[in-house]
Amino acid sequence: MSPSRLVPAAVVAAVLLAGCGGSGGGGHESAKSDSGLVADVTDAQAKTLASGAVTASARVRVGGTPGKHLTLEWGLVDAQQGNESQTERVVRRYVTAAKVVSGTESVTIPKKVVVSPLLVHFVIYAPDGSYLSSADTPVFGPGS
Repeated sequence: MSPSRLVPAAVVAAVLLAGCGGSGGGGHESAKSDSGLVADVTDAQAKTLASGAVTASARVRVGGTPGKHLTLEWGLVDAQQGNESQTERVVRRYVTAAKVVSGTESVTIPKKVVVSPLLVHFVIYAPDGSYLSSADTPVFGPGS
């Protein structure tokens, strides 16, 4: 689907989202509405690279109802304090089709950002901005 993206260090100062719908430790919730729309975010993982950077990824399934504009976003959560970032970053925008498609989306967090225990929260939003599904990576970083 989309390539990894390098996150600016400024993201550390502003960590994740309003309306966090998922649970810690890789938990997820998914949505399938009566209209047939499928929007799932599952299997969130975090892998520390040899460089000390971390690649976070999640499995995404969308479709079932053609023409819906969905947005997958991510943000960092301070695992010690539970503080969510004030800024979410867009990973990918989708326009759904009748066929349900799936793939893995990922982001890369630079080593200089990983200075405390963190987790990445992935969330997918409906066209009106309402929550559909989310998943969190396991905690990573020093002291995790």
